[in-house]
Amino acid sequence: MRIPCACLLLAILQKIGAFQSLSTLSIARTPIKYSSSSSFLGAIPNPLLSPVDLIIPDLPTSSSAISHSLLLSSSTIFHPLLSAFAAYTHYLGLILIVGALITERLTLCAPVEDQSESKFDLGSYADIVYGLAGVLVLVSGYFRVTEYGKGVDFYLHEPVFWVKMFLFSVMGAASFFPTTKVIQRAVAKKTNEAKSLPPPPMWSPKLVSRVTTLVNAELLAVGSIPLAATMMARGVGGNVEWLPWQLGLAPSLLAVGGLGFKYIREALDWEEPV
Repeated sequence: MRIPCACLLLAILQKIGAFQSLSTLSIARTPIKYSSSSSFLGAIPNPLLSPVDLIIPDLPTSSSAISHSLLLSSSTIFHPLLSAFAAYTHYLGLILIVGALITERLTLCAPVEDQSESKFDLGSYADIVYGLAGVLVLVSGYFRVTEYGKGVDFYLHEPVFWVKMFLFSVMGAASFFPTTKVIQRAVAKKTNEAKSLPPPPMWSPKLVSRVTTLVNAELLAVGSIPLAATMMARGVGGNVEWLPWQLGLAPSLLAVGGLGFKYIREALDWEEPV
C-alpha cells in the first residue's frame, strides 16, 4: 500500500533521532493496524487504515518573540563572520603599514643623487596609505577588543596589551615629522606648478638622514607589535587584575602627545642649509 511522503519522512527522521528536540510533542494515537507492506520500515502507521492525530504545542507567534528569535539566529550566524572580518582588516592594516614604510624608506630616504620627483610622489602616496592603514588598524582593533576578542576586561588588565598600544603610539608619533615635511614640500610643489615655477629643491642630506632615522624607528616599532601580540596570546605577563587601565593607557597618551608635539614642532622649525 502506498505511504504518503510526509509519514515516510517523519519515520526516517524519528529513526535518526532528528526529532529529539521535539520530545514535547504530544502524539495521541488510536489503536493502529499495520500493513505487511510497511514492515520493512518498522512500526510505521498506515494512515489509510487508522488515522493519526498530531497535537502540536502552541508556538510563539507574537512579533516580539519572532523578532527575538530571528535576532538570536542572525547573531549566531554573523558573529563569527564579523569577527573574522575584523581580524582580517586588522592584519591587512599592519601589512599595509609595513609596505608603506618600506616604500618611504626606498624613496624619500634615497641618497641625494638618486632623488627624483617621481620617487618623491611615490613616497607621498605611500605616506597617505600609511595614514589610512593606521586608521584601519585602530578601528578594527577597537572592535576586536570590544566585540570580537576576549572581552574588554581581559585587555584592560593585560600589561602586554598596553605594551602593544605604546609601540603603536610611538610609531604614530614618529611619523609626524616625515608626514609634515612631505606635506610642506607637496604644497610648495603645487604652488610652484600653479605659478609655472620650477619645483622646490629636493631634501638635503641632513633632512634625509633625519627622516631615515625616524622611518627605521617606525619599522622597528611595527615589527615589535606582532611579537607582543603572540606573547599576549600565550599568557606572557598574565592578567593583572589590580592594574588600572588608566595606568596602562598613560604611556600611550604621553607618547602620542609628547613625542607627537616634539616631532611636529621640529618639522615646522626645520631649516634647510642654504
